Amino acid sequence: MMKSMKKSALLMLALFVLVFALAVPAFAAADNYQFVDGSGTPSSHANSFTSDAVITGSTVKVSYDSSLVTGLKVNNGSGFVTVTPDTSVSGVISFTLTVSSFSTNLPVKLGVNAGPHSGDLDLFIEWL
Repeated sequence: MMKSMKKSALLMLALFVLVFALAVPAFAAADNYQFVDGSGTPSSHANSFTSDAVITGSTVKVSYDSSLVTGLKVNNGSGFVTVTPDTSVSGVISFTLTVSSFSTNLPVKLGVNAGPHSGDLDLFIEWL
């Protein structure tokens, strides 16, 4: 009887750990970039649904929760241009862009779906 209870308790503990691991959000703050406002202050709201950018040379792929992010515009030096999403699959929207300098902040407009606060957020991408 005691052996059976130990086995059941161990199995329940393993199941709890698995459920907890799956419950961790896929979009935690990124380690290689962050959104900042015009004064350089990190945007806690925008950073809460980012994941690490995939950087290959000067090409960068960023992905966001598609229930929150609706679009991305990047300043190309002569104005903002809309970045066409690569994919929007399983709740994730991805954009690929070319970055000319990782030493300067990149002006962007992040389109968000946030109820009465929906619209474009004027931000900068700061490369870490």
